Amino acid sequence: MAYIGRGLDRGNYLKLDDISSQFDGSKTTFNLTTGGQPFFPGSAFSLLVSISGVIQEPETAYQINSSELVFTGPPGLGEPFFAVAMSQPINIQTPSDGTISSSKIAAGAVTTAKIADGAVTPFKLSADAKGVGIQSGGVSIAGAGVTQLNFIGLGNTFLYNNTTKTVDISISGSGGGGGGAIGGITTAAGIGTEVLVGINTIPVGSGSSEGILQTHGSIAITEGALLTDQNINTNLFIPSGKNGLVIGAVTVGVGITIDIAPGSTLVVV
Repeated sequence: MAYIGRGLDRGNYLKLDDISSQFDGSKTTFNLTTGGQPFFPGSAFSLLVSISGVIQEPETAYQINSSELVFTGPPGLGEPFFAVAMSQPINIQTPSDGTISSSKIAAGAVTTAKIADGAVTPFKLSADAKGVGIQSGGVSIAGAGVTQLNFIGLGNTFLYNNTTKTVDISISGSGGGGGGAIGGITTAAGIGTEVLVGINTIPVGSGSSEGILQTHGSIAITEGALLTDQNINTNLFIPSGKNGLVIGAVTVGVGITIDIAPGSTLVVV
């Protein structure tokens, strides 16, 4: 008679050890083993049992008690026997290299803890990697990318925050390569920055300091020519120990004073 029921297409199938040598015509209880080791079926329905080529009916012809097979009636002396355990768990061994695709990785499987303990390396580049990597003094602090953003300069610290997935940057002292007197990022010339020479800059130092170029009003150097305003609209003071130069002719505004300290000189050319 053909097998009736759901197709046996799930799980593994395991043939158990032959126990027919124990059949003596009176014994009904036998130990089930596989490879000499005790075997514990889930139920009588998980076994396919045959005696003398006849399939036995579960729970009617036999029952399961832990790892024991208990027949309702004793098998005959030396009757042929076989039993197959059905739908056993399949033992999946270590996958071969290159067989796990990104679609097989569950969402959320790569956790912060796995990154922290080194089980997963963040920002690992592939052949078609894109993005920006961050370095401090040439040392990578947040992976790598097609473009490397490298911060240099003494006193700068960079820390990758694994919790917020951000790079914390602390800048102190002079900027990378700048030699200015102000902490922060300085350059030889700039626009709207606190630097020694620039456009719309904040002057550095006092009026009596040396070696610092300060501008009050409009001054420019174009094609080798020094250009100055023809109108003096703010009070002008030449301090002691200093000389002033004005390129004339100039017009001094109403109420504007030019004060020259004793021993100092103002030259109009």
